[in-house]
Amino acid sequence: MNANKDERLKARSRDFHLFHALMMLGMTMLFLPVIGTSKQNIPRLKLTYKDLLLSNSCIPFLGSSEGLDFQTLLLDEERGRLLLGAKDHIFLLSLVDINKNFKKIYWPAAKERVELCKLAGKDANTECANFIRVLQPYNKTHIYVCGTGAFHPICGYIDLGVYKEDIIFKLDTHNLESGRLKCPFDPLQPFASVLADENLYSGTAYDFLGKETAFTRSLGPPNNHHYIRTDISEYYWLNGAKFIGTFPIPDTYNPDDDKIYFFFRESSQEGSTSDKTILSRVGRVCKEYLCFEDQ
Repeated sequence: MNANKDERLKARSRDFHLFHALMMLGMTMLFLPVIGTSKQNIPRLKLTYKDLLLSNSCIPFLGSSEGLDFQTLLLDEERGRLLLGAKDHIFLLSLVDINKNFKKIYWPAAKERVELCKLAGKDANTECANFIRVLQPYNKTHIYVCGTGAFHPICGYIDLGVYKEDIIFKLDTHNLESGRLKCPFDPLQPFASVLADENLYSGTAYDFLGKETAFTRSLGPPNNHHYIRTDISEYYWLNGAKFIGTFPIPDTYNPDDDKIYFFFRESSQEGSTSDKTILSRVGRVCKEYLCFEDQ
């Protein structure tokens, strides 16, 4: 037991020092404004889809012939599977052969929601559908999944079975729940989420227009689901935030001090309203105690 504990402490120590080294490096760029497009943003090499096929370095997924819009990936190394979130579909692929015996779940938006979406002026093909934006491992047997639901976010659970050998891939349609504050309304809205200790941490827009953004924590242990979010006030926590990613990172040697880090961009609240500088930001949320820090 002591040996295992020492190994865990050593691993956390390595993660801790690596994280702080990266943070020191990244802080030099943290508050620099994003101005235009520089030469550094131009890729050194460009390959067309045809070039990739001719290179024999990729294997196309043949199940995508329906013209689906793939937006979300989740790698399940333990089972040797890859989950894909697309328009109205979730796919389960084998890492050995992605085109052999793959499974899919058809999960469209409700018809009445599609009609309301179109009446609001949204595009029937590119917006008024259920685009899968969240695929997170909830526990050893279930995946938590959320989709835009034709601008009415919705979430649920996918059953993968108890054992690795199980070939179960089923959406529990009897326990669907609202995806507001967990998933964006717009399929193209930048957002970030991660699931840690059965809690879902999200940085997302929470209104139909995608203008109001917040950090949220939702889910939790079974039979004790709840959520919290950054306050709504005239002094906004976030100002048009565009989320990039979020990660659970050990902050000290004590697991109780672990934090969730959000990386995003937002408009500066200083200066005139017509000339807003875009700033890169890092937000930190406590896991054990309710707190938030913005840098």
